[in-house]
Amino acid sequence: MPTSFDDPEHETPLDPAMERVRRRLARLMVVSIGIMLVGLMAVLGAVVYRASGGGASETVANAVIDLPEGFDVRDTAVSAERILFFGQLPGNGERLLVFDLRTGRLIAEHSIR
Repeated sequence: MPTSFDDPEHETPLDPAMERVRRRLARLMVVSIGIMLVGLMAVLGAVVYRASGGGASETVANAVIDLPEGFDVRDTAVSAERILFFGQLPGNGERLLVFDLRTGRLIAEHSIR
């Protein structure tokens, strides 16, 4: 009766050199899977930390913004670093004033005609 190479009962043992190679490969596979799992856990931990609001800054900006005398504010717009005031000065028409939130200083002034 012919024997099959895949039959586990009739498997011949590996020679010692090939057994060492097999053990090294198995150990390398275990180490690689461990490193991948640690990396995956770090990424998932960072995502959960960000999603829970742990990465958000709780600082409050305090600044005094000096608008021109008589400036009538009609609208505002705020970004992460700037605030824009849209309004009108008596006799000068409509104006856009852009202030830097970090310094509280006027960084742009535009007239609308």
